[in-house]
Amino acid sequence: MADAYQLLGVARDATDEAIRAAYRDRVKRMHPDRHGGTEAAHEAFLELQAAYEVLSDPDRRAAHDLDPEGVLGTEVWVQRRKAQLKRRRARLDRLYRER
Repeated sequence: MADAYQLLGVARDATDEAIRAAYRDRVKRMHPDRHGGTEAAHEAFLELQAAYEVLSDPDRRAAHDLDPEGVLGTEVWVQRRKAQLKRRRARLDRLYRER
């Protein structure tokens, strides 16, 4: 797994504004809807979101600087789990509406 700074394409000493700008730029380019909604595109998008979540919070960013793989890996897992639960919830809603 790549480092959060590498995923966003910013330097380790980047400001919050630079991180936010890089995130917005990457989100526009990497959004799954622009890439056919494939599972690979969705996974890459979740990693990008996780990287931003880590670097936008000062405490998580400090922890990431000490242990990049541990913090980002946990955040990616959380993002994937949230997406999975959202898909399941949407599927159940569709099933209930069809009844």
